[in-house]
Amino acid sequence: MERISKYQLGAMIILFQIGSTPLFELGIKAGQDAWLVVITSMLLGFMLLFLFLMIQRREPEKNLSQLLIQYFGSFVGKFVLLLYLLMFSYEAMRNVRDFGDLTLLTILPRGPISLIMLIMLTLSIYAIYKGIEVFFRLAEFIVVGVLAFYLILLIMHFISGVVHFDYLLPILENGIQPVLKESISSTVWFPFGQMMIFLMFWRYLNEKKELVKTSVRSFFVSGLVILFSNIMNLIVLGPQLLNISTVPLLQAVQLIQIAEVFERFDAFVILLFYAGIFIKATLWFLAAVLGLSQLFQTDYRRFALPVGVIIFITSLLPSSWQSHLEIGRIVAEQFMVNKIFIGVIPAILFLVMLIKGQGKQIKG
Repeated sequence: MERISKYQLGAMIILFQIGSTPLFELGIKAGQDAWLVVITSMLLGFMLLFLFLMIQRREPEKNLSQLLIQYFGSFVGKFVLLLYLLMFSYEAMRNVRDFGDLTLLTILPRGPISLIMLIMLTLSIYAIYKGIEVFFRLAEFIVVGVLAFYLILLIMHFISGVVHFDYLLPILENGIQPVLKESISSTVWFPFGQMMIFLMFWRYLNEKKELVKTSVRSFFVSGLVILFSNIMNLIVLGPQLLNISTVPLLQAVQLIQIAEVFERFDAFVILLFYAGIFIKATLWFLAAVLGLSQLFQTDYRRFALPVGVIIFITSLLPSSWQSHLEIGRIVAEQFMVNKIFIGVIPAILFLVMLIKGQGKQIKG
């Protein structure tokens, strides 16, 4: 069986959590308190992470696919697993579409979106064919550069003098309710609750005793990057402009100008977006084919191409960026997909595991 190190797992968690998140201003419906929404959501997300880790610790050598079948029974377990595979594929599709729309919005406004997304999917399929170990090793290789560049952007915003801390005031002008509402309704599920996907990959960790420490540390590192990015957008652009901004971080970076020499960092920010989106899309994609391999008891690589074709076709369905965002809102809020698959089903699974009393909990 393929194995990954704790450093590779940590790098993947950080990159996955950051992913496409900087494309959006989390919690902006709470106005200048959006940064409080991120903090609240991070803490709530940690509770979900604790649930996921407790599930994994009881069955360290099994992934979500195997756990669903073992504890829910063959028929129900496979049915629920199939629903999860649809969710994984859907999330992969959303990130592929994010990649295409971002390219059109920034560097290739007249480019063919189908070709742009096809190129990315081809890279994802290639990464899956190379295997889990190679893909996680890629995350380990690029994570330092991604974190370093986010730090550089933070510093350069301050040096260029475009920050306005008064944009954060007044704090809790409308009380705590808008912050809690925004956190519980959306931000806790995206991106923090999406740590659920690692129930498909934690079994490959070769140092099981490092599972909790590595996951928790990486969760909070990525959370801090998201928080600082969120705050930076707020103190540079202000809540009013952020509320109508298409790509907030990109617009904030365009204001950086130091000594008329250091400016126009748009291309570097887009590369950051590309790295995050590619990692996130491919990990969702990989989770889907791993689940299919469990259903059909065969090598997961066989499903890379057919699942990739389905992802590509469905990514073409939204007619525009706004349509794409609206579909995501409807699926998340009206159909409650995130709440069901990230919160409800894992909680039921853990209760069933406790009742049946199976599995050997690992220490550490």
